[in-house]
Amino acid sequence: MKHALSPTRRVQSYLSTLTSRSDNMLLGRAAAGIWAALGAWGIRDQVILLPANTCYIVLWAVLKSGNRPLLVDVDPHTANLTVDSLNAALPFAPTVVIPCHMYGLPAPMQAICQWGHQHKIKVIEDVALALGATVDGQPAGSWGDAAILSFGLGKIVDNQVGGALLTSDAAFAREAQRLLAETPLWDDRLMSLTNQWNNLYWSLHQYESVNPRLLDLYPQLFAIYGDLTVYRLAAGDWEDMPKLLRHLPENIAHRATLTAIYDAALQNLHSTLLPPLVRPAGSILWRYPLHIQADQRAVLLAHLWEQGVHDATRWYPPLRPMTTSLAPFLPQPLTPVADALGASVINLPLDEHVSLADAQRTAALITNFLQTS
Repeated sequence: MKHALSPTRRVQSYLSTLTSRSDNMLLGRAAAGIWAALGAWGIRDQVILLPANTCYIVLWAVLKSGNRPLLVDVDPHTANLTVDSLNAALPFAPTVVIPCHMYGLPAPMQAICQWGHQHKIKVIEDVALALGATVDGQPAGSWGDAAILSFGLGKIVDNQVGGALLTSDAAFAREAQRLLAETPLWDDRLMSLTNQWNNLYWSLHQYESVNPRLLDLYPQLFAIYGDLTVYRLAAGDWEDMPKLLRHLPENIAHRATLTAIYDAALQNLHSTLLPPLVRPAGSILWRYPLHIQADQRAVLLAHLWEQGVHDATRWYPPLRPMTTSLAPFLPQPLTPVADALGASVINLPLDEHVSLADAQRTAALITNFLQTS
């Protein structure tokens, strides 16, 4: 008689099928995978490259691993790293690069992996915003020496918590798993810290560019909330994940339908909006990145929130302010493109709870606002 697979084993089996990776480790969050990967490779006190517009938790994971983060500017058309931008970082002798598929738009992973191989730089593919996408003809998560996935709050597959570290290197997987087994379990304390930090950072990042004295707070906040970077989940925290993964095709189709609604409504406003970000083949939008003049963004966001569209956000802010505060030992290069994107993008919701009528209403609110302002 065959025994049914546990939820964790079913999740791991699904991820292996989806990404063609032979080994995957389930995590408390994707950042724990970055921490574990760097530790498993024995990399410490080295320069790690990351996009200047990615999530702050990538920065925290690099710092927690005992390494030195270096921000790299991104392409203005795709918001992603390119080989050209990475070449500018070679004088810093990096050992690892962590390209992210920003907003679900695939980064040029084939070129980045070739670049990494040429310069003996390891690649961690960050798939936090692109689960289910195709990248240069392969599944997202199949590129690089390792890849990380996120199932956290607001991600394409939203389990509230959780992530995965993927690889096809069995020896690396064993060492990473050993390190991860020693991390703390997600508990009420970590949940409380998460809620505190989310509320603090949502407010803080809005003003860090206009009030530089706020940056003095980040080292102390990192000391208080840094434990949120690395933890693992109990088996029961994975109970809902098999169902969420089974419904990924319907999830992706729903996102495509909502994306088409926004596209159709906004196509005649391109003279008012900034040029839309390019969508490479295989893109699956995490959220719809509305590219708008920086001086209009705050007013439009306020209008959407007043009308009940609370899921419209200004994410992701540029990492430069926080990085210069937490890593003053490594001067950061200028990142004007990432800074500009951080000031001019509104993310519109594409989640499963957003109906077609919701998207049509949001699109109409934006259209009316831009045509009358």
